[in-house]
Amino acid sequence: MLGQFLASRGHGMVYASSGTDALRLLAADPVDLLVLDLRLPEMSGVDLLQKLRKSPRFKDLPVIVMTGAFKGERYAEAARRLGVRHYLEKPFSREAFISAIDETIAAIKAARPASTVLDLLISIYDNGSSGILRVGDGSPVIFRSGEPVSFLARGRGDFPDFLVSKGKISREEKQLFLESGEERLFFTEAGLLSYDDLIHESQLFIAKRLTDSLSASEGVSFGEEPADPSPLAPVSTLRLLYDASRLSPQHFNVDTFVEQNSSRSPGRTRLFYRRANLLVMRKEDIDLLAAMDGKKPLSELIAAGPGSRGAAAFFRCLQLLGMITLNDQPREEAVADFRQKTLFNAPLEERPMEEVVIGFDDVVDAVAEDVVRAMGDSGMAAPLSEKEIDFEQAVQREYSQIKDKDYYTVFGMTSGNFSFNTLKEAYFAKMREYSPERFMELSGATSSMAQEILAIYAEAYNTLSNVVAKERYDEMLNDNKTMGIDGKQDGRLHARIQFQSGKVFLDMGEFENAEKALQEAYTLEPDNSEHTAFLAWAIYNNPVNGNSRAARERVQNLLTKSLQIAKSAEAFAFRGWLLFDEGRDGLAEGEFLKALKINPKEPTARKGMKSIADKRESDKKGILKRFFG
Repeated sequence: MLGQFLASRGHGMVYASSGTDALRLLAADPVDLLVLDLRLPEMSGVDLLQKLRKSPRFKDLPVIVMTGAFKGERYAEAARRLGVRHYLEKPFSREAFISAIDETIAAIKAARPASTVLDLLISIYDNGSSGILRVGDGSPVIFRSGEPVSFLARGRGDFPDFLVSKGKISREEKQLFLESGEERLFFTEAGLLSYDDLIHESQLFIAKRLTDSLSASEGVSFGEEPADPSPLAPVSTLRLLYDASRLSPQHFNVDTFVEQNSSRSPGRTRLFYRRANLLVMRKEDIDLLAAMDGKKPLSELIAAGPGSRGAAAFFRCLQLLGMITLNDQPREEAVADFRQKTLFNAPLEERPMEEVVIGFDDVVDAVAEDVVRAMGDSGMAAPLSEKEIDFEQAVQREYSQIKDKDYYTVFGMTSGNFSFNTLKEAYFAKMREYSPERFMELSGATSSMAQEILAIYAEAYNTLSNVVAKERYDEMLNDNKTMGIDGKQDGRLHARIQFQSGKVFLDMGEFENAEKALQEAYTLEPDNSEHTAFLAWAIYNNPVNGNSRAARERVQNLLTKSLQIAKSAEAFAFRGWLLFDEGRDGLAEGEFLKALKINPKEPTARKGMKSIADKRESDKKGILKRFFG
């Protein structure tokens, strides 16, 4: 009943059904005033009050006691010694209750320093308020549903002065605006600024005006006044405060914050998960969040950060936004109270290196597909005539004949007399000899030779039948005249051919062919960092894999494996694009910067950095730009 009455008077309220529950709620979220009954289950109100007064955090918390059990001046005096100013004995009147509440709140306000713009911004955002914020004589800022969306510039010089300082207008044009007695749209109507520029500069002005005024308390007021907000120039309050904590930490009382809370342990609140995805954090701050677990003290986390003052300002900002709580004792952090697919400002989870097993079934499937495509599914695996020599001896002899040959010689050709028709006829003639029934006749050792023969023919055919791959092969063959098919050196040669072909297909936008070629290179050299990274990039860009969660997981695994083998600019750049497409701009920027540190000219990373800059510029230009740009 009392809770409903307080709510009807505009007070926010939380309710605890026991002393233990009250202690938990107080530790999780700060309150301004505690209305306390003394007879409570689990932990009595007397025990709770004593615990609060022994805590540095709650020793000055205002408390109003109400009781029907402990009556008399003796009890009231004991309560006063514990800092209780109002001791209400049941039954008490409505007027007595209102008086105790109002007097206590008035005393709280009198003891507090005047509200700053920072305090007001957080209050306006938390309450989703609409109205006008006035700070001194500058342009008033208009809020809608907790966010700044515009400002009133008529007759004021701060916005035109801002434009003059940036070289957007001249002093004479500033005077022209002031004499017009009109609002900001005048700058566009007079041809001084394009509409997009007006919106963009208006957003920058709002951010600067609010950031510069965060510590101001004199001449600050907020009221629900009607105002025309056009043209709209919306700014995110959360992003504004986060950026301010990085660029202007002096507004956040960092030294006092650290002094009072260095031994306490920061931990996530449920509100953290609601608001974290609305921010675009730097990698350094994401790393700080990764280290925060509800158990490490603030001092340890700050010391591990890249800059103690910046780290302290970051935690102070999160505290003000209700995203973290500071606990006297280590405790478990809160978890999201809703389904959340991705937490954008979360650290990267490194995956184990992918183990790839290539079996004979994979080779047979690939070969069979080519055979059926060229010849159909009939007439295959024709039995050998009786005049044929023993198949096992034929396999052994064929293996010894082709193991040292280049791909042309395998099919009885040279690069000079090569033709695609001859290649196709020779290839499929060989395939007909190796039917599944024939494989059943072979011993274990000879069966392995036959598998390798099939793989050699498939590699040779795929290379020579692909124009791009053939050109690469010819170039490399001229530089490697002694390579033999059975040696590792020839495997590396073919891997290089397929790798180069895959890169060409990537450049041409033929992602399916790129994936096939790079898969071949990866199969031949699974521990090559470049092959692994580019295969991941081809899979990621192949439209066929667009809706495949398995494909995306494989891409992540391959990039992780590539970076574990060797730190390459390409792998960092490719991983940056995955993160950027997920909306995790802070982490993406970190990956692009790693790539550019290795290779300042890496094109994919440079393109990624430009895309991030363009996205931020688009965000600054506001909703209308995104609708009509």
